[in-house]
Amino acid sequence: MQSLETSFLLPPEPILKLGVRDLLPQIDTVIFDMDGVLLDISGSIRQVNCLVIPTFLRTLPGWSAPDDLLTSEDIERFKRAGGFNDDWDLSVALVLLYLFKAVRHGTRDAARLHALPPTIADFTGAVAARGGWLAAAEAIVFEQTTAGQAAAIRAEWDQPRILRLFQELWAGDLSPRIYGFAPTVNPGPGKIRDDRPLIDLNRLPLNKKFAVLTGRTLTEAEVGLEMVGLQDVIALPAQGITKDDGFYKPEPWGMRALLTRLESRAALYIGDALDDLRTVLAFRTLPEAANLTLLSAQVLTGTAGPDAAVLFADADILAADVNAVLGLLD
Repeated sequence: MQSLETSFLLPPEPILKLGVRDLLPQIDTVIFDMDGVLLDISGSIRQVNCLVIPTFLRTLPGWSAPDDLLTSEDIERFKRAGGFNDDWDLSVALVLLYLFKAVRHGTRDAARLHALPPTIADFTGAVAARGGWLAAAEAIVFEQTTAGQAAAIRAEWDQPRILRLFQELWAGDLSPRIYGFAPTVNPGPGKIRDDRPLIDLNRLPLNKKFAVLTGRTLTEAEVGLEMVGLQDVIALPAQGITKDDGFYKPEPWGMRALLTRLESRAALYIGDALDDLRTVLAFRTLPEAANLTLLSAQVLTGTAGPDAAVLFADADILAADVNAVLGLLD
């Protein structure tokens, strides 16, 4: 198939690889990623990605860390390294990096540490070279520390606490419904209130099955579907794969389970991140792919950045947003 055209602007019309348009009438199932596809999370989850690190570091003795320590570009570097579709793992890895840098450089000034080696670019490059995922980040850190340094890092690397802070900053007063606990750090409205729908429900094609494949938990996904008005179209857990199912993108197992459950023969997965595309490509290496068509559509409403068109060069469809993709199925 031919390569996608590259552009730093939103394409006015979807760009399709050669032969893809002929396959679209066969599509019986449309599968959505959630964040960046159904919901604009640039003001919510991405903000929490940046904020949870300094918030956690300030709970440790002697640390100073400004709220603007990290940028969206820093978070995106982890996303591109692979295996960090899970924002909780991403947050844990970033805290680990700062704890590592602190023992290496002898300071707990996070703003100063930010520019000291290894930089986020260096670290995520090394993680990517090892295939991505949190395990690679751990290996890199603990291979370069003494036993005493490693023990000091692990003593402060409180992963459950990092997770709890992330959940409270995002869910706020919705924490009881979503996570089953009363928030203490952030009892008011959470960043989730800044999620914004991206999908026009009038563009949903007829006679298709719909589902989600997302890194959100089941309850997080249920709230997200309600925010975009799809709760009556996509019934969870039957029509979705979430974090609760134990599958993680870009591994293909969640996609395989979902397509098998829905008895799909031809599906389209709409994503916004590199791990969404990698999930489709990984599925195509499975024996099941011989008798099942799975197309990838990558949209530019996520946080991939201005070079997204180059980043998604292996996608079957590149489009401005989810509605442009759905328009191809009318």
